[in-house]
Amino acid sequence: MRDLVVLEQEKEITQLDGRTVCWLQMASHDGGVKFSSICTCVYEPGKYARPAHSHPGGEETIYVISGKGKVKIGKDIYDLLPGSLAFFPQGVPHMVANTEAEPLHIVCFYAPGGEAAKYRFHEDFTFPGVTDKE
Repeated sequence: MRDLVVLEQEKEITQLDGRTVCWLQMASHDGGVKFSSICTCVYEPGKYARPAHSHPGGEETIYVISGKGKVKIGKDIYDLLPGSLAFFPQGVPHMVANTEAEPLHIVCFYAPGGEAAKYRFHEDFTFPGVTDKE
């Protein structure tokens, strides 16, 4: 049986383009979690997830723990603030950007976990006015 309680600080951190990711729970068929996957992401100031992506096999919901930024979902752009929740429907391209001077820390929930955590990349999907600040 998998751990029923996990500590983020004890999990492996993966560096992706524009963010770090820590998988807290990943759906599997080995007697562990079956229906959802959860990770945390930290976007450093001026960074964004690239390329944009969608989830052909499921949906994603994010919750902002700290920091501020913006999210593009389809053609619409929304502000992200601490306590914000954003929903990404199945197959809809989306992209998160940290537009502020502090790190943006979010929790990502995927359902169904195994399929929703799979990405389809959208290289042509852009975020107007957002570029990495070096």
